[in-house]
Amino acid sequence: MRLRAGATTEMSRDMLPGPAEHTVVWIDEVCSDGSSKPLTSRFRLDALKAVAKLERWLRDPLRIATEEEAEAMLETLAVWEHFADAKWKERLTRLVKDVNRRVAGARHIPPNSRIALFCRLDDRFGFSNSLPGNVVTGLTASLELHALLGKYGTPNVRRVEHLSRMTTMAISEPLRGELRTIVETSKAYNSSTTMSHLLRGQILSVIKGRAAAAEEFRTAISKDSKLIKSMYLDMGAFTYGVPRSDAKRNVLNVSWHGGVTLEDARVTVLYSANIAFLRRYFARIIFYALAEPNQQLHFHIVADEPEALDFIREATELANGMHTFSRRSSERPRISWSSSRLPEDVGNPVTYFACARYLVAQQIMDRFETDVWIQDVDLFPVSPVSDSPVGFAEFDVIVAASTGNNMLAPWRRYLAGNVFLSRSNNGRQFITQVENYIWTFLPVVDSWMLDQNALDWAIECAPAETAIGNMRVLGVGLTQSVMSGPIES
Repeated sequence: MRLRAGATTEMSRDMLPGPAEHTVVWIDEVCSDGSSKPLTSRFRLDALKAVAKLERWLRDPLRIATEEEAEAMLETLAVWEHFADAKWKERLTRLVKDVNRRVAGARHIPPNSRIALFCRLDDRFGFSNSLPGNVVTGLTASLELHALLGKYGTPNVRRVEHLSRMTTMAISEPLRGELRTIVETSKAYNSSTTMSHLLRGQILSVIKGRAAAAEEFRTAISKDSKLIKSMYLDMGAFTYGVPRSDAKRNVLNVSWHGGVTLEDARVTVLYSANIAFLRRYFARIIFYALAEPNQQLHFHIVADEPEALDFIREATELANGMHTFSRRSSERPRISWSSSRLPEDVGNPVTYFACARYLVAQQIMDRFETDVWIQDVDLFPVSPVSDSPVGFAEFDVIVAASTGNNMLAPWRRYLAGNVFLSRSNNGRQFITQVENYIWTFLPVVDSWMLDQNALDWAIECAPAETAIGNMRVLGVGLTQSVMSGPIES
């Protein structure tokens, strides 16, 4: 804050960014010429003394922290979030790294020393649910999990089983034990921050089950839903749960707009999007389709029918023009079209644009008598993909399974943008589970990553005889461009 020289002011506790006894206040004195100079508060001076003491302690490489010294370290670190000075933060960052190294051998700190050190800031020193506190908790937990998963490895398995099943090869029993320790440490020392609930929920979805995980996610949302939205990658917490047992399976009212199909096609590549998104990527899809014309492509457009028909007319002219311009002797790309309107009870239209492909997949199977290969509109091949379905024959479903930290979050565990669905009974049962889950949570406004939560649910429910493969092991060469931002702007 700024004060005119000679002015006085009062500050209530409600104005402070944190607990009064740990809040550092800077007051800039504004001079008559408009310049200003900082006035160092007693709080800042005391904190600097504590840091200097901690730095002196750290100079002795042989000493292990006593309990009293650990308390002093934690109290010093607790004021970290209230300093805005870049040099001060840099200094404390170096201290944190040193402390992490030094307290690893202290008996009163659990083996997960990095987590425990920061987590103990919660109840004792008012680091609880502030934004910096959650960021530190989240980053520290991510580092701990990254090291742990690197230690045990998370192999890319050919046959996918849900991670909660004891038979899966992706999670070893020793790794499960270490994950349990992290949950116990988090509960003991950092039970109340939003990020700690998200962390525990993700791990519990693997080691304990859906009910325990969902409870942690609900608590996190009740504490600070705004923070979860700002994190973006964990917005799947809003739509993680169990679909309603009485959920009505809606059937999309689809309008079919013809096109060219491939005789004896075994697989239809299925895209869904709104018109604006298709305008960004349609030409690139056709560019690659010209090189592999033996694919059957189907575009499902979410729009009113007149708008959809206008776009189809434009897109067909573009595809034909690109084929003519290329002077290829091969056939034009086989493209077919359908559309449906945006349902009224959808909480987030962008979520629905991505989910529509799963809701229309069984109708595509029936109409063209083919299996379905769902792909994101913004994917493109880095190697030939038209022959990939030959290797799909042994599976009912194929998904891209994540490894490392991403595999712990249900909504990042299986990627929805590259999924094969067969017409087998097992494949249809699987997609029905996905549909029911999507319809249950579509009214939720904050529903990003709903389709990936639905895949997690369907894999969890799939009978043992359902053969679920892993796209990553099968070597399908599809990727996303690093230029998605400029392309979509």
